[in-house]
Amino acid sequence: MKLKEGRMGVLEGSAAATVALTVNGIFSTDAKYAYSEGNSTYVWVPASILLSLIPVFVLSYSMERRSCGDLAEYADRTCGKAMGGVAVALIVAGLIYCAAKPFTCFLEVLHRLVFDGVSYNAVLAFIFPVTVFAALKGFECIGRLAAVFDGLLLISILTAIASAAPTYESYRLYPLMGDGALSLLRSTASQTLAALPPLLGLLASARGLNGIRYARKCAAASALISAFICGAVQLALGLTYTYKTLSGLLMPLYRINFLSLSQNYALRLDKLFIMVWLCGCVISSAYCIYCAARLHAGFFRSRDADPPLIAFSAVVCALMLAAYTKKYEAVSLTEHFTVRYGAAFVALPVIALASAGIIKRRVAL
Repeated sequence: MKLKEGRMGVLEGSAAATVALTVNGIFSTDAKYAYSEGNSTYVWVPASILLSLIPVFVLSYSMERRSCGDLAEYADRTCGKAMGGVAVALIVAGLIYCAAKPFTCFLEVLHRLVFDGVSYNAVLAFIFPVTVFAALKGFECIGRLAAVFDGLLLISILTAIASAAPTYESYRLYPLMGDGALSLLRSTASQTLAALPPLLGLLASARGLNGIRYARKCAAASALISAFICGAVQLALGLTYTYKTLSGLLMPLYRINFLSLSQNYALRLDKLFIMVWLCGCVISSAYCIYCAARLHAGFFRSRDADPPLIAFSAVVCALMLAAYTKKYEAVSLTEHFTVRYGAAFVALPVIALASAGIIKRRVAL
């Protein structure tokens, strides 16, 4: 079979999911929406990651009770081909979103702020094939690559936020908690669209992690680590800029580096850091694309994950090109709808799968 799962341990699985969660938690946030009424991202971004652990734990325990090897088998056995296919399709859509959203942000930054005069399509053509190549190499390759890269990603992020420490002011966090508790809860629920699919990817590729129990350990470890990193980054951004400034910035973490340029030449690491973060985005996107292809191939009992992987890669590429054009009203409406209500498209199939598993277990008893 050409499912390319391989065999790896908790370290590699946790590293792959941590990169995906961290990249999505930092770089997929829509600034205009997140900072429109105040800054509370340092609360609801990590909270969304930790909240996403709950359905993953419920699903994983239900999968163990039914002796299912992965999420695709569980969906088939609990919901059947019709309803299970709908649930799988929605989760796949969530993984494709997580693969495309941060990549779109990176490409726009590279096009506008780094490679002056180079077209968007040229930047995309140079970078995206690397992502597809990594995804084609399979889950084990992605996990081991992430395990090697995790430390560098963490160091670069912590160095970037530490370099701006002299400019931190607590008054910039006001109004505290943004627009109130209701807005905080709504934002937390919305952000699960960027957090839940990468965690579900671990359950979809559980056979490569030697079972559901190890996939659950990977999910817990990656969620805790990435929640801490994302919370620290969002808090640093809130201490550096007011929410009105943040709402107009493209990739604030990249802009934070410029604050130290006049102070110390040794800290002029903005170009290096964005290349490091771009590599993290490549790994994150490859992970999400592979997990989507593995879930699709497993549910439809295909012995080859390459055809859906290539198809999903083409979809991700098309989404990035469509997002860049900004010419169609449909693109703006889709972004608006996704930011506010997109989490439901991932939450509903997860709830349906978990409920079906519980109901069938009770009927069997």
